[in-house]
Amino acid sequence: MKTIKHVLVANSSLFVNNKLVLQSENPIFAKFLKEVYLHQQIKYPKYYKMDILSKLAFITSEVLLKNQELDYRPERIGIMLQNSSSTFVVDSKHQQSINNREAYFPSPANFVYTLPNVMTGEICIKNGFKGENVVFIEEKFHATALIDLLNIVFENNKADMMIAGYVEADSDNYKAFMFMVTKDNYKNLEATELEKIYNK
Repeated sequence: MKTIKHVLVANSSLFVNNKLVLQSENPIFAKFLKEVYLHQQIKYPKYYKMDILSKLAFITSEVLLKNQELDYRPERIGIMLQNSSSTFVVDSKHQQSINNREAYFPSPANFVYTLPNVMTGEICIKNGFKGENVVFIEEKFHATALIDLLNIVFENNKADMMIAGYVEADSDNYKAFMFMVTKDNYKNLEATELEKIYNK
C-alpha cells in the first residue's frame, strides 16, 4: 500500500496517505467541505451547483489528484466507487418538488443528480477522463469486492489507472475514501489494509 496514494475525508478531518492535512472545528458537513475546497485552493465554479454527494466525491478526487503527473491516455483512466444510500438525499428533494400538485415544479437542478454515477461523471468531466466508470451500491465499504473488481479491470486490460473507493453522504453523516491504483501496482492492494485506513 505504500505505493498507492489515498485520501480519507471524515469527521471534519482530511487525511492524505494517513497524514492529517486539515482538522476543522466546524461540525457542519457543508461548511467543512467548503473549508477543504478553500484550503486546497480548488477553483471550479461548477462545484457550487453539485449535490452534496458529488461535492464530497469531487473534493476527495481533487485532493487525490493534486500534483499528480498522469501519463495515461484519458480513455485508459477510470473510476470505480462504492456507496450505500445512492442518491437518497437529492432523491428526497426531487420528490418534494413534485409532491405538491398545486405548486408542481420539478427541479431540473435536483433531477440531474438522481443517479449515483453522476458523481463519477463530475470527476471525469473536470479531468477529461474517458475510461470505465461505475458506482456499486454496497451496504458498507467492501474492500474485498472492490479489489476483485479492480483485478478484473486490470487483468482484462481495460484501464491503466483507476480511482477507487467509497463515498457516502447525507445531511448529517459523510465519509469518503479514495485511492489511486495503476496497472503496475494493483497487485499490492490488500483488503485488510484498505479497511484499516477506511476505519481510521
